[in-house]
Amino acid sequence: MTEALLLEGLEYAEQNFLDENADHLKVDKQLVRGLLDLTGKKVLDFGCGMGGMTLWYGSNWDCSVYGLDIDGHHIEVANTIKNKHRIDNVHFIRADLLKTELEGNYDYVFLNDVVEHIPMDILEAIFKKISTLLSPNCRIFISYPPWKSPYASHLNHVIKIPWCQFLPQRILNALIEKHNHPIVGEIESDLKAAYAGLNRLTPKKITALIKNTGLKKVYRKSHCVLNKIPGLKNIPFRFFPFNYLITKEFLLLEKWN
Repeated sequence: MTEALLLEGLEYAEQNFLDENADHLKVDKQLVRGLLDLTGKKVLDFGCGMGGMTLWYGSNWDCSVYGLDIDGHHIEVANTIKNKHRIDNVHFIRADLLKTELEGNYDYVFLNDVVEHIPMDILEAIFKKISTLLSPNCRIFISYPPWKSPYASHLNHVIKIPWCQFLPQRILNALIEKHNHPIVGEIESDLKAAYAGLNRLTPKKITALIKNTGLKKVYRKSHCVLNKIPGLKNIPFRFFPFNYLITKEFLLLEKWN
């Protein structure tokens, strides 16, 4: 990883950690605060990326947090920020969950903005593995942009075209080539690889997947841009055409008793 990419990653991850109003994490943080109490709990942040949310959990609750990611560059950034802020109750691990034995009994497991990056067959295996690591009353918090989201392509910050994933493939490929550049990831190391790694996740797909993993859905929130309008805050716009304005889906899962 170049020094320039390291600095870019540090700036991005530190903002996610420190800024309560970071655009793509504001609702995540509000929901976690409102729904969950991590005090005294053992927490797993799966696919923790560069550790912004992992460090946020550890700094806002007296808990033990383990951030797990397969990408060495992400873990390097995360540990640098952890050491800078001296957050001793957070531990980062570079590992492939399906090839690693972890000590179980996690009280909370988070999958923030990661499930859309994993092939569906592997994602099902990951959920099954996670279900073996849970304490009896564990909850799993998931957030992801559904494929119909205006920002689901993860390209909007450079291409500046909402819903560009629905452009003709030839046009989209040309735009990606034009704007392609290195990114912090060791595995998804440029824009082209990051887009190619998306699994086009939808609520229907993840619901079907969860049914095969020994987990059940106990809460769902669909956050739409229209929810910012006074009086419309709590309306779930899951119907056409407003479902194309949903920017993030949130789920809470539990194990079947």
